[in-house]
Amino acid sequence: MANDKTLFEVIENRKAVYLEDGDDEKCRLPEFVERNLKYPFFEWQKSALENFLIFDRIPKLKDFPDIKNRPTHLLFNMATGAGKTMMMAALILYYFEKGYRHFLFFVNQKNIVDKTGNNFIDPTHAKFLFTEKILQGDQVIPIRKVETFSQYSDGIEIKFTSIQKLHNDIHAVRENQITLADLHKLNLVMLGDEAHHLNAQTKSKKQGELELEKEINGTSDAEIERKGWEHTVLELLLNKKGNPSQNVLLEFTATLPENADVQQKYADKIITKFGLKEFLQKGYTKEINLVSSTLDKKERVLHALLFAWYRHQIALKYGIANFKPVMLFRSKTIDESKSDYLAFLNWAENVQADDFSFLTTFSTSLNDSDNANEQGKTRTEQALKFMRENGFEFAHLANWVKQKLSKNIM
Repeated sequence: MANDKTLFEVIENRKAVYLEDGDDEKCRLPEFVERNLKYPFFEWQKSALENFLIFDRIPKLKDFPDIKNRPTHLLFNMATGAGKTMMMAALILYYFEKGYRHFLFFVNQKNIVDKTGNNFIDPTHAKFLFTEKILQGDQVIPIRKVETFSQYSDGIEIKFTSIQKLHNDIHAVRENQITLADLHKLNLVMLGDEAHHLNAQTKSKKQGELELEKEINGTSDAEIERKGWEHTVLELLLNKKGNPSQNVLLEFTATLPENADVQQKYADKIITKFGLKEFLQKGYTKEINLVSSTLDKKERVLHALLFAWYRHQIALKYGIANFKPVMLFRSKTIDESKSDYLAFLNWAENVQADDFSFLTTFSTSLNDSDNANEQGKTRTEQALKFMRENGFEFAHLANWVKQKLSKNIM
């Protein structure tokens, strides 16, 4: 990668020059796309599409001399709730107008596939993203959910699947099932939702020898991601096993791992960045507070428990009945989630007053900010002040945790 630049930086710089010169042709949204979407774009969605259009329309990038000689593989890094699904709908229309007819939509969880499918297929669904009829001139363009693609389609065909099912469909011969040979005859646009779950090969330098052509029978993250993502999606489909390919892979994720290898891998793929902080600053999401700290995992959990207790006490103070504070703890993988859950239960069931003593010197571990959404240090001070003023000690907090969060209670 030349000059340590990222694709996102290069495209943003190009766009700034175009707009300064009054030349918006390379980033102008196609009329066909805007006309056939049910909703207008938010400014960050429009900006992301402009970046994509600049990349797609320019013949070469000197900072990435080989990028136009291989199949398009881009990543849209957008916060949850910022309208990633709307972006997918826009890109489906864009590629349809370019001549693509076959779209493969996949994630790593089947329930997400089922939930998202209605947004694209069912005009009666409340969150349907297209206009009631997709029109190209006077022609109505049908949009269909399919299990196998037709070679000659008169409309948009979308196959919804999970990574595991896609891999098994390709590698196990079954009647009326899609085959790799069938897929290699087509030009595909693949849409990967929450693809940051799927980067195991980059995250781990030590890869076990897996029999890549066999079915995935288990639920191991490493097996699904190496076989299903790296092998099937990237090697077999996007790159057609090294044969000429016009296939496209568009990934969408709210959070990209900070792992240096992953960052390097995606430096020439990230086309837009609109994270949680940016989303909050736009004022279109619920008010939340971000806490930046150097606390270890157990201390972060106990810190969250302080907030849960504090919210519960405020609810009692103002007579809010049956108030139950919610805490969500995110783990990178399913395996880590199981391990973290057991650790959480152990900490909650065995917590002692002394475990919260780190809060007395917490100021060196929390980073505060003038940003209205980054007031974790101030919020912690408020909770501790409430404890002092109302005669609560850490022993009370520890007992509350045991009573509310023991396994037999949960």
